[in-house]
Amino acid sequence: MTRWSIQPADVQSVLTDVQATADELGKELTEAKFQHVLDGLTWGGALTGDVATAVNAVLSDQSRNLQNIGNRISAGTLGVANAVIAYNNGQEEMAGSYQTQLLKAAETGDFTYFVEHGYKG
Repeated sequence: MTRWSIQPADVQSVLTDVQATADELGKELTEAKFQHVLDGLTWGGALTGDVATAVNAVLSDQSRNLQNIGNRISAGTLGVANAVIAYNNGQEEMAGSYQTQLLKAAETGDFTYFVEHGYKG
């Protein structure tokens, strides 16, 4: 364990802040809010119809990017939290495995590893 220098309480504080910010982001980026924007653009009929179509195209295009951001936030918090628990339990190799798996989950959105191998509770 000579390569690691982790302060678990500090890590937990950062993870709590990240989760709170992610929750705020999720509340702001709801499908209902985006639909409300699109509905608001239909008031002008043919005059604003192209604007609504363009905004819808941008939102559709960016939905994958927003999903990727969410995956990275979730993977990061899960991976770091599990890695710190493993570190605290003296399981340095497992801590490294969690770091590797968090990168995979961030890229793919597949959190199966954490469901099957993550710490519960």
